[in-house]
Amino acid sequence: MPLLDIRNLTIEFMTADGPVKAVDRVSMTLSEGEVRGLVGESGSGKSLIAKAICGVTKDNWRVTADRLRFDDIDLLQLTPRERRKLVGHNVSMIFQEPQSCLDPSESIGRQLAQAIPGWTYKGRWWQRFNWRRRRAIELLHRVGIKDHDDILGSFPYELTEGECQKVMIAIALAKPAAPADRR
Repeated sequence: MPLLDIRNLTIEFMTADGPVKAVDRVSMTLSEGEVRGLVGESGSGKSLIAKAICGVTKDNWRVTADRLRFDDIDLLQLTPRERRKLVGHNVSMIFQEPQSCLDPSESIGRQLAQAIPGWTYKGRWWQRFNWRRRRAIELLHRVGIKDHDDILGSFPYELTEGECQKVMIAIALAKPAAPADRR
């Protein structure tokens, strides 16, 4: 059974001139442990799909689907608040302007370390800080950043947009899927 199962997702905006279809019958599945990215041209609806899944919609949106299930829970039966609570801990969204999503007053190393959940640590409590740093370096290497010392000590405004994008992906990968009993 897929973790995320979407069939014929349609998103319409209600306007004074009538409904405007922004996303038309999108289907996808995502199994537990998979990492999936939505790609497409600018304005193709990638962010709208992610927002509909997470329940971050506006009042004039109409979201319909034959199936919109997360962990076998029908998301369409939940209020947007309930959906955000359920999905928000398990789904990461990376937007096109990553510098605006990172805290300009915190170093990249600190932000990445904060994104690594404590429950994933297996070891002695006093080794946790060093463990988070090692894990942060591992995540940066995983997304193609090899010069981790410079990046960890930098602030978002000191990095290129591409480096910030990779940092955001590393932050998204920092939280592995929670075991079923933690959901």
